[in-house]
Amino acid sequence: MKNIRYYITGHGLGHASRSCQVINTLRRRHPEVAVDVVSDAHPWFFRGFLDPSVPVRGAGLDFGVLQSDSLRMQEEETLRAYRQFLPERQRRVAQEAAALQRDGISLVVADIPPAAFAAARAAGLPSVGITNFTWDWIYEGLAERYPGYNDVLDSMRTDYAGADLLLRLPFAGPMPACRQMEDLPLVARRANRPAAAVRDDLGIPAGKKLALLSFGGFGLADYDFTALARLPGWIFLAEGELVGAAPNLRPLPAGVHYPDLVQAADVVITKPGYGIVAEAIAHDRPVLYTPRGDFREQALLVAGLHRYTRARQISNERLRRGELGEELARLLAQPEAAEQLAAGGDLVAAERLAALLAD
Repeated sequence: MKNIRYYITGHGLGHASRSCQVINTLRRRHPEVAVDVVSDAHPWFFRGFLDPSVPVRGAGLDFGVLQSDSLRMQEEETLRAYRQFLPERQRRVAQEAAALQRDGISLVVADIPPAAFAAARAAGLPSVGITNFTWDWIYEGLAERYPGYNDVLDSMRTDYAGADLLLRLPFAGPMPACRQMEDLPLVARRANRPAAAVRDDLGIPAGKKLALLSFGGFGLADYDFTALARLPGWIFLAEGELVGAAPNLRPLPAGVHYPDLVQAADVVITKPGYGIVAEAIAHDRPVLYTPRGDFREQALLVAGLHRYTRARQISNERLRRGELGEELARLLAQPEAAEQLAAGGDLVAAERLAALLAD
């Protein structure tokens, strides 16, 4: 049997979301290929969205960007933390290389911890990245404001140069360290049920609009949820235990497939992250987005939103004060997007990985 070990960064939920989609498609189409996952992403996410035949080991080879919530990055703290991590990185690369050999792994896939490629090379195995950016590009942006971290950037670039192939997703940043790249269509989880059925189950009355507040694994601090009561024509769904903050605010229902909620919503309110942007575009849902700091990927995702669906920006300050009514009305008055983005990247990626194992 051919075995894949799939390393997934724990930063946010977008990397785990698209990785689950690729893995699930691969397992469905090629059940002879065994896959296991190494990640420090939220265990509940894998329990909800990953094929249960795929074991997950809770460990991390990176940590992305440190954040206090979904909208506020800890920039220099991130650079310092990775520098402090470098000696530990050497130990973990050696541990993972030994585990890859011990467990008879045939191919390493990563989205997109740099050290995963170093472990694969140390184990003498081929490796594939699947991503729209590499962390050296993100950290380079941080280092422009906090110089003196060339050792961090050099370590990441050396690791990424060890990848044999990178399958590049839409909304991609530059990846000069990667030697060979192939483009993928959009990878996004898809709804399982019609929007009308989901809205009936949620008890959304006729004539009411539904907004999905989606702020990933970091949450949203200092938000005045009570202000939503000023919009009685809307019902809002949000993460966390929020009952009582406003009569038209509800917590996310347990056990519901998240893309079903995206499709059922009249508007998605979010910060630009790959997972929610991809799902909004795939389901042609309007997006009211707020900036997430100077995160390099953001401009690429925002451009994609405006090109492939209806989108409008609201400031952090207005969002936190709950001043949504005017912007929601303007968003829904916008014309439909003129272009569509090709999807099905999970199928293309799954077949490419299966072909690599067959070589």
